Amino acid sequence: MNLVVDEVVSLHSDNLSHVFHVPTSSLYAMDSETMSILEGARDGLHTDQSLQKLTADSGLDPAEVEDIIDNLVKLRLLVPPGETGNRGPLADRPQSGRSMGNLVLHVAHTCNLGCGYCYAEQGLYKGKATLMNEERAHEYVDWLFDQCDPETKSLGITFFGGEPLLNLKVMKSAAAHARERADTDNKSVRFSVTTNGTLVTPEIVDFLAAIDCVVTVSLDGIGKTNDRLRPFHSGRGSYDLVLDRIQPLLERGKVAARVTVTRQNLDVVDTVTTLLERGFAEVGCSPVDAKNPAYDLRGEDYEVLLDGFGTLSRRYIDEAVQGRKYGFSNIANIIKAVHQGHNKDYPCGAGLQMVAGAPNGEMSLCHRFVGEPDYVLGNVKEGGIDSHRRLQILEDIQLSERSDCSSCWARYICSGGCHHVNFLFEGDPSRTYLTHCDYLRAWYRMGLEAYAEIMSRNPEFVGEFIDPGFLCNQ
Repeated sequence: MNLVVDEVVSLHSDNLSHVFHVPTSSLYAMDSETMSILEGARDGLHTDQSLQKLTADSGLDPAEVEDIIDNLVKLRLLVPPGETGNRGPLADRPQSGRSMGNLVLHVAHTCNLGCGYCYAEQGLYKGKATLMNEERAHEYVDWLFDQCDPETKSLGITFFGGEPLLNLKVMKSAAAHARERADTDNKSVRFSVTTNGTLVTPEIVDFLAAIDCVVTVSLDGIGKTNDRLRPFHSGRGSYDLVLDRIQPLLERGKVAARVTVTRQNLDVVDTVTTLLERGFAEVGCSPVDAKNPAYDLRGEDYEVLLDGFGTLSRRYIDEAVQGRKYGFSNIANIIKAVHQGHNKDYPCGAGLQMVAGAPNGEMSLCHRFVGEPDYVLGNVKEGGIDSHRRLQILEDIQLSERSDCSSCWARYICSGGCHHVNFLFEGDPSRTYLTHCDYLRAWYRMGLEAYAEIMSRNPEFVGEFIDPGFLCNQ
């Protein structure tokens, strides 16, 4: 016998013991005897003497120890020394001919708000204020349908900006054209929009309902906190207007809120609680990445944020145990990733299943890279994506090329972090922004523990309430 413990993380909470197997992103419940054997084998089982010592220390019969070891070998938690870290086949390897299933349509490169932290420079994306025209929008829609795999039955279009509702005419035209193509091609098309909510009218509510559009509203706190962070260009606050304008949306369907967390709005518990009470179906919080000390989080800020996330996660768990969904989407997204065995070289679908289209025809790695010439994949006016360029960029930014991540236990859940955050702070999406790492490891551990407890106390919840789709938190 010559076995070693593969790369694992032990989790203990509420009298539960679990082991997270890093190479496969698998989570296993452990009884006390099995956990004792696994922990006792940390120094390796290289000789008969080491096995005898492990058996004696465990207080179990040799036959019981042998059965436990056999099971640990089957789970690949104990492996021969030369076989540690074996991930197996990955689902997200870049392929030059792979089709895209999702298009982020930048219908408006302008915005009526003046958020100081905005990575898109108030929607201008390093350019001038521009609205996409109908012809360009139709070109993008046709490209999406023309290039997709014949077996793909559902495609997604997200209306984005800037503020997309500033170009309602083109949104309507693009949606109508996409639905016509879907009927012709025997496919379905899903719509979503990210908006600041200030321009919502009864007409827009009816339009969004008619196309079954998933709506995400950006709000960064309650009352004056949001007004300070998300003002109009005149300086006037937007919170009361937004809540008034979107009330018909809240009454008609599921609306999500997206909160950008800065140094100025760290009370995520109050924000999430209040927005859920106001009728939002779910609320997600994302730390700001502004490269601006007035907004960017520091070490102690991450501690405050994690405390708040811990409180909200506890609420999520307690509701899940009772068979109810609590609308804190951050923890839901981690639980979904763990349940699906997220073990990928890429943190999201950017360039793999999703591309962003700008008003000028340029197609970028994702919505956050619009305006960055080095990450333009092609032009819809010139046939779409350059497959060679796309593959080259994807190979450069894959996790397996990053030495900084090679020893991190969370690397296959995190997958190196948001490409654009790495680009913003490190100048290169292939270089991991390490400042986030301690926060992310703590958050992923919290998510693993939440998943473990829910699966122990009400396993049916995950299959029933966790949305199988992919959401970008950026």
